Amino acid sequence: MENQKLHSDDPSLQHLQQAFDQFNRLSAQLNASVDQINQNVDRIRPPAQERAEVEPQLLDAIPGGVVVLDRHGQVAEANHAARELLGSSLEQQAWRDIVARVFLPELDQGELKTADGRQFSISTRPLGYAPGQVLLLSDVTQTRELQRTAQQNLHLVTMGKMMASLAHQIRTPLASSVLYLSQCVDGKLDQETSRTFCEKALARNQHIEKLINDMLVFAHGGQFVTTRFSVSELIDELYEQLLPQLQQRGAGLYVSGQQEAVELQGNKDALLGALANLCMNALQACEREPRIEIAITTTKRGLLSISLRDNGSGMDRQTRAHIFDPFFSTKTDGTGLGLAVVKAVIESHQGRIAVYSRPGRGCRFRIFLPCRQAMKTQISNTRSVDRQERS
Repeated sequence: MENQKLHSDDPSLQHLQQAFDQFNRLSAQLNASVDQINQNVDRIRPPAQERAEVEPQLLDAIPGGVVVLDRHGQVAEANHAARELLGSSLEQQAWRDIVARVFLPELDQGELKTADGRQFSISTRPLGYAPGQVLLLSDVTQTRELQRTAQQNLHLVTMGKMMASLAHQIRTPLASSVLYLSQCVDGKLDQETSRTFCEKALARNQHIEKLINDMLVFAHGGQFVTTRFSVSELIDELYEQLLPQLQQRGAGLYVSGQQEAVELQGNKDALLGALANLCMNALQACEREPRIEIAITTTKRGLLSISLRDNGSGMDRQTRAHIFDPFFSTKTDGTGLGLAVVKAVIESHQGRIAVYSRPGRGCRFRIFLPCRQAMKTQISNTRSVDRQERS
C-alpha cells in the first residue's frame, strides 16, 4: 500500500493518469458520434430490395446504350437503350456476334453504322472490380450530320472565294492565248513563227484546262463515288503512273510496310491523283538524284498512315503555313491548286494530312485515312483485353 501511495504521489504518473482519462472521454464521444451517424444512415438508406430496384432504373436512365461484358466477351448486362438498339435478349451472347448482326462491316469516320443510316461512337472501359468491360454506345447521327452540313457550307464559302481568284488566274493566260492566235489568223507571219505562236497558245490553253480540272476536283468535295480497294492496288497503280517521270529523272521510289490485307473505302482515282500530285511535287523539288520514300503503317486506332518523304530542298515555316491555301504557289508556272486539291480529297475521305519540312532537309507529308481494318480492331478489343487479363 505504501508503494502504491508512493507511486500515486509521483507527479509524472499523475499527468499520465490525466492523459488516459482524457483519452477515454474522447473515445466515448467518438463512439457516440459513430452510433449517431449509423442511425442517420439507416434512416435514409433504402432497404436492400429497394436498392436492387433503383440500380437498374439508374442504368436505364442513361441516354446511351450501356453493355457490360464478362471476361469472355459475352454480355452480362445491358440497359434499356442498348436493348432497343441491339435486341431484347442479349445475355450470354458474344459481343462480336452482336456487332456482326447489327452493324455494317464498314466504319464511317471510325464509328459504327447501322443499315438504316444511324451512326454510333463506342467507348470502352475495364470494369475495374472484376474482369470484363463496360461499353457505351452513343448515337452521334445528328451530330455528324450537322458537322457534314457545316463542312459543306464552309466548302461553298471557299468555292465562292476561289471563283473570284480563278477569274483572275484565267484572265492572263487567256489573253496571251488570244493574242498569239490573232497573230496567226492575220496570215502575216512566216510558217515557223506561226507554228511557234500556235504552240504558245496551246500551252496557255492547257494551263487554263488544268486550272479548271483542279477546280472541278476541288468542287466535288465529299461527293466522290466510293468503292472498296486494297492499299496494294493503290500503290501499284501509283508506281505505274509515275514510272515514265521516274525513269526520265533517274529517280527512285521506295515503298515499305505495304500491307495487301489493308483495304480502303473511297474513290481510288481521286486518292491516286492526290498521291501522284505529292510525288510530282517531290520530283520537282529535288535538284538531282530524286529519292521518294513511302512508308505505310496502321495505327492503334485503326487508321492507315501513308508517309511520303523526299530529299528535296524543303521549305520554311512561312511556306508550310500556306501550302494548302488555294492559288498559293512557289512555282512561276504553278496553278496553286495542286495541294489544295490534295487536302480536299483527303478530307473528303474523312482523313487528314500534315506536312513536316525544313529548308535543305527535304519534305515529309503524312496522310491518315480510316480503313476497313479499324472495325476488326474495334471488335477484337474484348478478346485482346481478355488475353491480357489471363496472362
